[in-house]
Amino acid sequence: MEKELDGYVIYTNDKGKEIPYGVVSDSYNCNAKTNYIPNQIKNFLVEIEDRRFYSHRGIDIKGISRALFENVKSGKITQGGSTITQQLARNLMQDNRKTLLRKIKETRKAIQIEKQYSKEKILDLYFNNVYFGKNIWGIRTAGIYYFGKEIENLTQIEFLYLLTILRGPNLYIENPELAIKRYETINNILLERKQLSKNKCRRNLKVTFNIQSNLLINIKNISIPFISERVDNKQKKIISTIDSDIQRFTKQFVSESKYPVSIIAIRQGKVVGFSSSYGTDYPFISKSNVGSTLKPFLYCFLRDNGISIKEPFDSYRNELSWNVREVKYYKSQLNIQEALRYSNNNTFLNASNKVGIENILKFFATIFNRQENDFFPSSILGATKSGISIYELGLAYSQFFTPNNLTDSKKECLSILNKIFYEKLGIKIKNAFLKTGTTNNNKERYAVLGNPELTYAILRNENQIDDGSKEGSFITQIKKNIPKMFKQKVGYKWT
Repeated sequence: MEKELDGYVIYTNDKGKEIPYGVVSDSYNCNAKTNYIPNQIKNFLVEIEDRRFYSHRGIDIKGISRALFENVKSGKITQGGSTITQQLARNLMQDNRKTLLRKIKETRKAIQIEKQYSKEKILDLYFNNVYFGKNIWGIRTAGIYYFGKEIENLTQIEFLYLLTILRGPNLYIENPELAIKRYETINNILLERKQLSKNKCRRNLKVTFNIQSNLLINIKNISIPFISERVDNKQKKIISTIDSDIQRFTKQFVSESKYPVSIIAIRQGKVVGFSSSYGTDYPFISKSNVGSTLKPFLYCFLRDNGISIKEPFDSYRNELSWNVREVKYYKSQLNIQEALRYSNNNTFLNASNKVGIENILKFFATIFNRQENDFFPSSILGATKSGISIYELGLAYSQFFTPNNLTDSKKECLSILNKIFYEKLGIKIKNAFLKTGTTNNNKERYAVLGNPELTYAILRNENQIDDGSKEGSFITQIKKNIPKMFKQKVGYKWT
Protein backbone atom coordinates (compact mmCIF):
# COMPACT_ATOMS: atom_id res chain seq x y z
CA MET A 1 0.00 0.00 0.00
CA GLU A 2 1.36 3.41 -0.99
CA LYS A 3 2.66 5.59 1.82
CA GLU A 4 0.64 8.58 0.60
CA LEU A 5 -2.41 7.00 2.24
CA ASP A 6 -0.98 7.98 5.63
CA GLY A 7 -3.42 10.46 7.14
CA TYR A 8 -6.48 9.31 5.16
CA VAL A 9 -9.69 8.91 7.16
CA ILE A 10 -11.39 5.51 6.94
CA TYR A 11 -15.18 5.38 6.88
CA THR A 12 -17.67 2.58 7.34
CA ASN A 13 -20.53 2.31 4.88
CA ASP A 14 -23.47 1.11 6.97
CA LYS A 15 -26.54 1.01 4.74
CA GLY A 16 -25.34 4.09 2.89
CA LYS A 17 -24.39 5.98 6.06
CA GLU A 18 -20.69 6.82 6.17
CA ILE A 19 -19.19 6.92 9.67
CA PRO A 20 -15.48 7.71 10.37
CA TYR A 21 -13.78 5.12 12.55
CA GLY A 22 -10.08 5.11 11.73
CA VAL A 23 -7.03 6.89 10.33
CA VAL A 24 -4.34 5.33 8.14
CA SER A 25 -1.16 5.46 10.20
CA ASP A 26 1.81 3.17 10.65
CA SER A 27 2.52 4.73 14.05
CA TYR A 28 0.47 4.69 17.23
CA ASN A 29 -0.82 8.19 16.49
CA CYS A 30 -4.04 9.08 14.65
CA ASN A 31 -3.24 12.00 12.36
CA ALA A 32 -5.77 12.73 9.60
CA LYS A 33 -4.46 15.10 6.95
CA THR A 34 -6.59 17.69 5.17
CA ASN A 35 -6.17 20.12 2.29
CA TYR A 36 -8.90 22.40 3.63
CA ILE A 37 -8.36 24.76 6.57
CA PRO A 38 -10.93 27.61 6.81
CA ASN A 39 -9.38 31.08 6.73
CA GLN A 40 -11.40 32.13 9.75
CA ILE A 41 -9.76 29.62 12.09
CA LYS A 42 -6.34 30.58 10.71
CA ASN A 43 -7.09 34.20 11.58
CA PHE A 44 -8.33 33.21 15.03
CA LEU A 45 -5.14 31.23 15.69
CA VAL A 46 -2.87 34.12 14.68
CA GLU A 47 -4.76 36.58 16.93
CA ILE A 48 -4.67 34.24 19.91
CA GLU A 49 -1.24 32.66 19.63
CA ASP A 50 1.04 34.88 17.53
CA ARG A 51 -0.11 38.38 16.41
CA ARG A 52 3.23 39.12 14.70
CA PHE A 53 3.17 35.82 12.81
CA TYR A 54 3.25 37.48 9.38
CA SER A 55 6.17 39.76 10.26
CA HIS A 56 8.65 37.54 12.13
CA ARG A 57 10.88 34.81 10.68
CA GLY A 58 10.11 32.06 13.13
CA ILE A 59 11.35 33.72 16.33
CA ASP A 60 9.54 36.71 17.86
CA ILE A 61 12.00 38.60 20.08
CA LYS A 62 9.30 41.08 21.15
CA GLY A 63 7.00 38.21 22.07
CA ILE A 64 9.69 36.50 24.11
CA SER A 65 10.51 39.76 25.93
CA ARG A 66 6.84 40.43 26.65
CA ALA A 67 6.32 36.88 27.98
CA LEU A 68 9.43 37.16 30.16
CA PHE A 69 8.25 40.50 31.61
CA GLU A 70 4.76 39.17 32.37
CA ASN A 71 6.12 35.98 33.94
CA VAL A 72 8.51 37.94 36.20
CA LYS A 73 5.75 40.36 37.15
CA SER A 74 3.32 37.61 38.09
CA GLY A 75 5.92 35.38 39.73
CA LYS A 76 4.91 32.40 37.64
CA ILE A 77 4.78 31.29 34.01
CA THR A 78 1.66 32.83 32.47
CA GLN A 79 2.87 33.30 28.88
CA GLY A 80 5.06 31.12 26.69
CA GLY A 81 6.39 33.42 23.99
CA SER A 82 6.61 30.64 21.40
CA THR A 83 5.56 31.54 17.87
CA ILE A 84 3.20 29.42 15.78
CA THR A 85 6.25 28.26 13.82
CA GLN A 86 8.02 27.20 17.01
CA GLN A 87 4.92 25.32 18.13
CA LEU A 88 4.83 23.60 14.73
CA ALA A 89 8.50 22.67 15.10
CA ARG A 90 7.80 21.21 18.54
CA ASN A 91 4.85 19.20 17.22
CA LEU A 92 6.87 17.87 14.30
CA MET A 93 9.64 16.81 16.68
CA GLN A 94 7.00 15.47 19.12
CA ASP A 95 9.23 16.54 21.98
CA ASN A 96 7.71 18.47 24.90
CA ARG A 97 10.62 18.19 27.31
CA LYS A 98 11.31 21.47 29.09
CA THR A 99 15.05 21.52 28.51
CA LEU A 100 17.44 24.05 27.01
CA LEU A 101 18.62 21.54 24.38
CA ARG A 102 15.05 20.93 23.19
CA LYS A 103 14.45 24.70 22.98
CA ILE A 104 17.58 25.15 20.86
CA LYS A 105 16.52 22.37 18.51
CA GLU A 106 13.01 23.84 18.33
CA THR A 107 14.38 27.30 17.45
CA ARG A 108 16.67 25.91 14.76
CA LYS A 109 13.78 23.89 13.31
CA ALA A 110 11.47 26.93 13.32
CA ILE A 111 13.97 29.03 11.37
CA GLN A 112 14.38 26.19 8.87
CA ILE A 113 10.59 25.93 8.42
CA GLU A 114 10.28 29.68 7.78
CA LYS A 115 12.92 29.47 5.05
CA GLN A 116 11.29 26.47 3.42
CA TYR A 117 7.57 27.33 3.48
CA SER A 118 5.21 30.26 2.95
CA LYS A 119 3.23 31.62 5.91
CA GLU A 120 0.01 30.05 4.59
CA LYS A 121 1.73 26.69 4.20
CA ILE A 122 3.07 26.96 7.74
CA LEU A 123 -0.49 27.46 9.04
CA ASP A 124 -1.67 24.45 7.04
CA LEU A 125 1.17 22.35 8.45
CA TYR A 126 0.39 23.60 11.95
CA PHE A 127 -3.26 22.53 11.81
CA ASN A 128 -2.31 19.18 10.27
CA ASN A 129 0.23 18.39 12.99
CA VAL A 130 -0.98 20.02 16.20
CA TYR A 131 -1.60 17.76 19.21
CA PHE A 132 -5.16 17.48 20.59
CA GLY A 133 -4.77 14.98 23.42
CA LYS A 134 -4.98 11.17 23.60
CA ASN A 135 -3.19 10.00 20.43
CA ILE A 136 -5.01 12.61 18.33
CA TRP A 137 -2.98 14.85 16.00
CA GLY A 138 -4.26 17.39 13.48
CA ILE A 139 -7.45 19.43 13.47
CA ARG A 140 -9.26 17.06 11.13
CA THR A 141 -8.69 14.15 13.50
CA ALA A 142 -9.76 16.30 16.45
CA GLY A 143 -12.99 17.37 14.74
CA ILE A 144 -13.88 13.75 14.02
CA TYR A 145 -12.87 12.50 17.47
CA TYR A 146 -14.52 15.20 19.60
CA PHE A 147 -17.50 16.13 17.42
CA GLY A 148 -17.88 13.31 14.88
CA LYS A 149 -17.55 15.86 12.04
CA GLU A 150 -15.28 16.66 9.14
CA ILE A 151 -13.72 20.16 9.15
CA GLU A 152 -16.20 21.62 6.67
CA ASN A 153 -19.07 20.68 9.00
CA LEU A 154 -17.64 22.15 12.20
CA THR A 155 -19.33 25.23 13.61
CA GLN A 156 -17.47 28.34 14.75
CA ILE A 157 -18.11 27.34 18.36
CA GLU A 158 -16.56 23.91 17.76
CA PHE A 159 -13.52 25.48 16.11
CA LEU A 160 -13.13 27.79 19.10
CA TYR A 161 -13.31 24.83 21.48
CA LEU A 162 -10.49 23.12 19.58
CA LEU A 163 -8.42 26.31 19.83
CA THR A 164 -9.27 26.41 23.53
CA ILE A 165 -7.63 23.06 24.31
CA LEU A 166 -4.52 23.64 22.16
CA ARG A 167 -2.22 24.71 25.00
CA GLY A 168 -2.98 21.71 27.18
CA PRO A 169 -5.44 19.25 25.66
CA ASN A 170 -5.34 16.63 28.39
CA LEU A 171 -5.52 19.30 31.14
CA TYR A 172 -8.57 21.03 29.64
CA ILE A 173 -10.33 17.78 28.72
CA GLU A 174 -9.97 16.48 32.26
CA ASN A 175 -10.93 19.85 33.81
CA PRO A 176 -13.99 21.25 31.99
CA GLU A 177 -14.18 24.27 34.28
CA LEU A 178 -10.70 25.36 33.16
CA ALA A 179 -11.69 24.78 29.54
CA ILE A 180 -14.73 27.05 29.96
CA LYS A 181 -12.58 29.85 31.44
CA ARG A 182 -10.06 29.54 28.62
CA TYR A 183 -12.88 29.49 26.05
CA GLU A 184 -14.32 32.69 27.52
CA THR A 185 -10.89 34.34 27.44
CA ILE A 186 -10.41 33.44 23.77
CA ASN A 187 -13.82 34.83 22.81
CA ASN A 188 -13.10 38.07 24.64
CA ILE A 189 -9.71 38.42 22.93
CA LEU A 190 -11.31 37.92 19.52
CA LEU A 191 -14.02 40.44 20.38
CA GLU A 192 -11.46 43.00 21.49
CA ARG A 193 -9.49 42.52 18.27
CA LYS A 194 -12.62 42.77 16.12
CA GLN A 195 -12.54 39.18 14.92
CA LEU A 196 -15.97 38.60 16.51
CA SER A 197 -19.02 40.84 16.73
CA LYS A 198 -20.62 41.51 20.14
CA ASN A 199 -23.68 39.46 19.21
CA LYS A 200 -21.60 36.54 18.00
CA CYS A 201 -19.42 36.62 21.08
CA ARG A 202 -22.49 36.73 23.32
CA ARG A 203 -24.02 33.72 21.56
CA ASN A 204 -20.73 31.81 21.74
CA LEU A 205 -20.51 32.32 25.50
CA LYS A 206 -24.00 30.90 26.05
CA VAL A 207 -23.16 27.57 24.41
CA THR A 208 -23.07 24.15 26.10
CA PHE A 209 -20.44 21.90 24.59
CA ASN A 210 -21.43 18.46 23.29
CA ILE A 211 -18.03 16.79 23.46
CA GLN A 212 -17.80 13.19 22.33
CA SER A 213 -15.12 10.54 22.35
CA ASN A 214 -15.67 8.74 19.08
CA LEU A 215 -14.22 5.38 18.08
CA LEU A 216 -11.11 6.29 16.14
CA ILE A 217 -8.22 3.89 15.66
CA ASN A 218 -4.97 3.94 13.71
CA ILE A 219 -4.96 1.37 10.93
CA LYS A 220 -1.73 0.25 9.26
CA ASN A 221 -1.22 0.92 5.55
CA ILE A 222 -0.77 -2.78 4.89
CA SER A 223 -4.33 -3.49 6.11
CA ILE A 224 -6.05 -1.07 3.72
CA PRO A 225 -6.27 -3.31 0.60
CA PHE A 226 -8.25 -5.87 2.62
CA ILE A 227 -10.92 -3.40 3.78
CA SER A 228 -11.05 -0.71 1.08
CA GLU A 229 -13.98 -0.32 -1.32
CA ARG A 230 -13.28 3.15 -2.67
CA VAL A 231 -10.50 5.74 -2.22
CA ASP A 232 -11.18 9.47 -2.59
CA ASN A 233 -7.75 11.05 -3.02
CA LYS A 234 -9.16 14.57 -3.19
CA GLN A 235 -10.79 14.35 0.24
CA LYS A 236 -8.18 11.93 1.63
CA LYS A 237 -10.97 9.52 2.44
CA ILE A 238 -11.37 5.74 2.23
CA ILE A 239 -14.79 4.09 2.14
CA SER A 240 -14.32 0.66 3.67
CA THR A 241 -16.26 -2.58 3.94
CA ILE A 242 -16.39 -2.27 7.74
CA ASP A 243 -19.69 -2.48 9.65
CA SER A 244 -19.47 -0.08 12.61
CA ASP A 245 -21.44 -2.34 15.00
CA ILE A 246 -19.31 -5.39 14.20
CA GLN A 247 -16.13 -3.32 14.36
CA ARG A 248 -17.14 -2.05 17.79
CA PHE A 249 -17.78 -5.65 18.90
CA THR A 250 -14.44 -6.99 17.62
CA LYS A 251 -12.58 -4.20 19.40
CA GLN A 252 -14.44 -4.99 22.63
CA PHE A 253 -13.78 -8.72 22.20
CA VAL A 254 -10.04 -8.05 22.10
CA SER A 255 -10.02 -5.52 24.94
CA GLU A 256 -11.86 -7.92 27.26
CA SER A 257 -9.72 -10.96 26.46
CA LYS A 258 -7.66 -12.58 29.19
CA TYR A 259 -4.90 -13.38 26.68
CA PRO A 260 -3.67 -11.85 23.39
CA VAL A 261 -6.33 -12.45 20.78
CA SER A 262 -7.11 -11.52 17.17
CA ILE A 263 -10.51 -11.63 15.48
CA ILE A 264 -11.85 -10.94 12.00
CA ALA A 265 -15.42 -10.95 10.70
CA ILE A 266 -16.25 -11.62 7.05
CA ARG A 267 -19.60 -11.18 5.33
CA GLN A 268 -20.04 -12.27 1.72
CA GLY A 269 -16.29 -12.30 1.19
CA LYS A 270 -15.73 -8.81 2.63
CA VAL A 271 -14.09 -7.86 5.93
CA VAL A 272 -16.70 -6.17 8.15
CA GLY A 273 -14.77 -6.08 11.42
CA PHE A 274 -11.30 -6.86 12.77
CA SER A 275 -9.13 -6.26 15.80
CA SER A 276 -6.03 -7.68 17.44
CA SER A 277 -3.95 -7.35 20.58
CA TYR A 278 -0.92 -7.09 18.30
CA GLY A 279 -2.05 -4.27 15.99
CA THR A 280 -4.43 -3.74 13.12
CA ASP A 281 -2.20 -5.47 10.56
CA TYR A 282 -1.83 -8.72 12.53
CA PRO A 283 -5.00 -10.51 11.27
CA PHE A 284 -3.79 -10.00 7.69
CA ILE A 285 -0.03 -10.51 7.80
CA SER A 286 0.62 -12.93 10.66
CA LYS A 287 0.56 -16.50 9.33
CA SER A 288 0.85 -19.81 11.08
CA ASN A 289 -0.25 -23.42 10.96
CA VAL A 290 -3.99 -23.63 11.62
CA GLY A 291 -4.44 -27.16 12.96
CA SER A 292 -7.77 -28.91 12.58
CA THR A 293 -9.56 -25.90 11.09
CA LEU A 294 -8.71 -27.34 7.63
CA LYS A 295 -10.60 -30.59 8.32
CA PRO A 296 -14.00 -29.30 7.06
CA PHE A 297 -12.50 -28.61 3.61
CA LEU A 298 -10.81 -32.00 3.67
CA TYR A 299 -14.07 -33.70 4.68
CA CYS A 300 -15.90 -32.29 1.66
CA PHE A 301 -13.09 -33.31 -0.70
CA LEU A 302 -13.08 -36.86 0.66
CA ARG A 303 -16.86 -37.15 0.31
CA ASP A 304 -16.74 -35.80 -3.25
CA ASN A 305 -14.00 -38.30 -4.14
CA GLY A 306 -15.61 -41.55 -3.16
CA ILE A 307 -15.25 -41.85 0.62
CA SER A 308 -18.61 -42.92 2.04
CA ILE A 309 -20.03 -41.87 5.37
CA LYS A 310 -20.04 -45.48 6.55
CA GLU A 311 -16.52 -46.51 5.59
CA PRO A 312 -14.43 -47.16 8.72
CA PHE A 313 -10.78 -46.19 9.14
CA ASP A 314 -8.25 -46.93 11.86
CA SER A 315 -8.40 -44.10 14.40
CA TYR A 316 -5.35 -45.18 16.45
CA ARG A 317 -2.73 -45.58 13.71
CA ASN A 318 -2.20 -44.35 10.18
CA GLU A 319 -0.80 -45.99 7.05
CA LEU A 320 1.81 -43.24 6.66
CA SER A 321 3.44 -44.27 9.97
CA TRP A 322 3.21 -40.71 11.27
CA ASN A 323 3.30 -40.19 15.01
CA VAL A 324 0.35 -37.83 15.46
CA ARG A 325 -1.22 -36.48 18.62
CA GLU A 326 -4.85 -37.24 19.38
CA VAL A 327 -6.78 -35.29 21.97
CA LYS A 328 -9.03 -38.22 22.83
CA TYR A 329 -9.41 -41.81 21.74
CA TYR A 330 -12.81 -43.17 20.85
CA LYS A 331 -13.56 -46.34 18.92
CA SER A 332 -10.66 -48.08 17.24
CA GLN A 333 -12.30 -47.28 13.92
CA LEU A 334 -14.16 -44.14 12.87
CA ASN A 335 -15.87 -42.98 9.71
CA ILE A 336 -15.04 -39.49 8.47
CA GLN A 337 -18.21 -37.97 9.93
CA GLU A 338 -17.17 -39.19 13.36
CA ALA A 339 -13.58 -38.15 12.69
CA LEU A 340 -14.66 -34.59 11.88
CA ARG A 341 -16.83 -34.42 14.97
CA TYR A 342 -14.06 -35.71 17.25
CA SER A 343 -11.22 -34.10 15.22
CA ASN A 344 -9.41 -37.43 14.84
CA ASN A 345 -6.18 -37.09 12.85
CA ASN A 346 -5.46 -40.74 12.06
CA THR A 347 -8.80 -41.32 10.39
CA PHE A 348 -8.33 -38.32 8.12
CA LEU A 349 -4.77 -39.41 7.24
CA ASN A 350 -5.95 -42.90 6.29
CA ALA A 351 -8.87 -41.60 4.22
CA SER A 352 -6.60 -39.04 2.52
CA ASN A 353 -4.06 -41.70 1.65
CA LYS A 354 -6.81 -43.68 -0.05
CA VAL A 355 -7.90 -40.84 -2.40
CA GLY A 356 -4.36 -39.58 -3.02
CA ILE A 357 -2.58 -36.96 -0.96
CA GLU A 358 -1.31 -35.07 -4.02
CA ASN A 359 -4.91 -34.52 -5.12
CA ILE A 360 -5.75 -33.09 -1.70
CA LEU A 361 -2.81 -30.68 -1.80
CA LYS A 362 -3.97 -29.35 -5.19
CA PHE A 363 -7.43 -28.87 -3.68
CA PHE A 364 -6.03 -26.91 -0.73
CA ALA A 365 -4.05 -24.71 -3.13
CA THR A 366 -7.29 -23.88 -4.94
CA ILE A 367 -9.16 -23.12 -1.71
CA PHE A 368 -6.50 -20.69 -0.50
CA ASN A 369 -5.45 -19.36 -3.91
CA ARG A 370 -1.86 -20.50 -3.38
CA GLN A 371 0.80 -22.31 -5.39
CA GLU A 372 0.65 -26.10 -5.05
CA ASN A 373 4.15 -26.25 -3.58
CA ASP A 374 2.94 -24.21 -0.59
CA PHE A 375 1.23 -27.36 0.66
CA PHE A 376 2.81 -30.67 1.60
CA PRO A 377 1.48 -33.91 3.17
CA SER A 378 1.35 -32.53 6.71
CA SER A 379 -1.09 -29.87 5.42
CA ILE A 380 -3.71 -32.54 6.04
CA LEU A 381 -3.09 -31.77 9.72
CA GLY A 382 -3.11 -27.98 9.18
CA ALA A 383 0.53 -27.19 8.33
CA THR A 384 1.65 -25.13 5.32
CA LYS A 385 4.98 -23.84 4.08
CA SER A 386 4.21 -20.13 4.63
CA GLY A 387 1.30 -20.39 7.08
CA ILE A 388 -2.27 -19.09 6.86
CA SER A 389 -3.56 -15.81 8.32
CA ILE A 390 -6.89 -15.65 10.12
CA TYR A 391 -8.07 -13.38 7.29
CA GLU A 392 -7.29 -16.11 4.75
CA LEU A 393 -8.86 -18.74 6.99
CA GLY A 394 -12.07 -16.79 7.55
CA LEU A 395 -12.29 -15.85 3.87
CA ALA A 396 -11.88 -19.49 2.80
CA TYR A 397 -14.77 -20.56 5.05
CA SER A 398 -16.94 -17.64 3.91
CA GLN A 399 -16.42 -18.42 0.23
CA PHE A 400 -16.47 -22.21 0.47
CA PHE A 401 -19.71 -22.39 2.45
CA THR A 402 -21.55 -19.59 0.67
CA PRO A 403 -25.32 -20.35 0.85
CA ASN A 404 -25.96 -20.21 -2.89
CA ASN A 405 -23.28 -22.81 -3.65
CA LEU A 406 -23.86 -25.59 -1.13
CA THR A 407 -23.30 -29.11 -2.41
CA ASP A 408 -24.56 -32.20 -0.59
CA SER A 409 -21.12 -32.77 0.93
CA LYS A 410 -20.97 -29.18 2.20
CA LYS A 411 -24.43 -29.51 3.77
CA GLU A 412 -23.31 -32.71 5.49
CA CYS A 413 -20.19 -30.96 6.75
CA LEU A 414 -22.11 -27.97 8.08
CA SER A 415 -24.53 -30.28 9.86
CA ILE A 416 -21.59 -31.84 11.73
CA LEU A 417 -20.10 -28.41 12.49
CA ASN A 418 -23.48 -27.39 13.89
CA LYS A 419 -23.30 -30.33 16.30
CA ILE A 420 -19.80 -29.22 17.32
CA PHE A 421 -21.17 -25.71 17.92
CA TYR A 422 -23.77 -27.09 20.33
CA GLU A 423 -21.43 -29.57 22.05
CA LYS A 424 -18.71 -27.01 22.74
CA LEU A 425 -20.84 -23.96 23.47
CA GLY A 426 -24.06 -25.50 24.80
CA ILE A 427 -26.13 -23.17 22.62
CA LYS A 428 -28.59 -24.29 19.93
CA ILE A 429 -28.61 -22.13 16.82
CA LYS A 430 -29.79 -24.06 13.81
CA ASN A 431 -27.62 -22.37 11.23
CA ALA A 432 -24.46 -21.87 13.28
CA PHE A 433 -21.18 -23.74 12.74
CA LEU A 434 -17.94 -24.04 14.71
CA LYS A 435 -14.56 -25.64 14.11
CA THR A 436 -11.60 -25.27 16.43
CA GLY A 437 -7.94 -26.10 16.08
CA THR A 438 -4.78 -25.90 18.14
CA THR A 439 -1.10 -25.80 17.24
CA ASN A 440 2.29 -25.26 18.89
CA ASN A 441 1.42 -27.09 22.11
CA ASN A 442 -1.85 -25.17 22.50
CA LYS A 443 -0.11 -21.80 22.34
CA GLU A 444 -2.12 -20.93 19.25
CA ARG A 445 -5.82 -21.73 19.45
CA TYR A 446 -8.13 -21.18 16.52
CA ALA A 447 -11.88 -21.00 16.18
CA VAL A 448 -13.88 -20.44 13.01
CA LEU A 449 -17.59 -19.96 13.54
CA GLY A 450 -20.52 -18.28 11.94
CA ASN A 451 -23.77 -18.70 10.07
CA PRO A 452 -24.72 -18.43 6.38
CA GLU A 453 -24.27 -14.66 6.50
CA LEU A 454 -21.30 -13.99 8.76
CA THR A 455 -18.02 -15.80 9.46
CA TYR A 456 -15.67 -15.12 12.39
CA ALA A 457 -12.08 -16.36 12.52
CA ILE A 458 -10.38 -16.03 15.90
CA LEU A 459 -6.83 -16.72 17.08
CA ARG A 460 -5.78 -16.74 20.70
CA ASN A 461 -2.06 -16.72 21.47
CA GLU A 462 -0.15 -17.92 24.51
CA ASN A 463 -0.96 -20.61 27.02
CA GLN A 464 -0.41 -19.73 30.65
CA ILE A 465 0.10 -22.15 33.52
CA ASP A 466 -3.40 -21.56 34.90
CA ASP A 467 -5.05 -22.43 31.56
CA GLY A 468 -3.77 -25.88 30.70
CA SER A 469 -6.85 -27.38 29.05
CA LYS A 470 -6.99 -27.79 25.27
CA GLU A 471 -9.29 -24.82 24.70
CA GLY A 472 -9.55 -23.35 28.17
CA SER A 473 -10.99 -19.88 28.62
CA PHE A 474 -10.90 -19.33 24.85
CA ILE A 475 -14.18 -21.22 24.36
CA THR A 476 -15.63 -19.58 27.48
CA GLN A 477 -14.93 -16.14 26.01
CA ILE A 478 -16.53 -17.11 22.69
CA LYS A 479 -19.60 -18.54 24.43
CA LYS A 480 -20.08 -15.34 26.42
CA ASN A 481 -20.10 -13.30 23.21
CA ILE A 482 -22.39 -15.49 21.09
CA PRO A 483 -25.44 -13.20 21.61
CA LYS A 484 -23.45 -10.28 20.17
CA MET A 485 -21.99 -12.33 17.33
CA PHE A 486 -25.33 -13.76 16.21
CA LYS A 487 -27.71 -10.91 16.99
CA GLN A 488 -29.04 -10.78 13.43
CA LYS A 489 -31.76 -13.28 12.55
CA VAL A 490 -31.04 -15.40 9.51
CA GLY A 491 -33.91 -17.17 7.78
CA TYR A 492 -31.79 -19.44 5.61
CA LYS A 493 -31.54 -23.13 6.59
CA TRP A 494 -29.07 -25.71 5.33
CA THR A 495 -31.47 -28.65 5.56
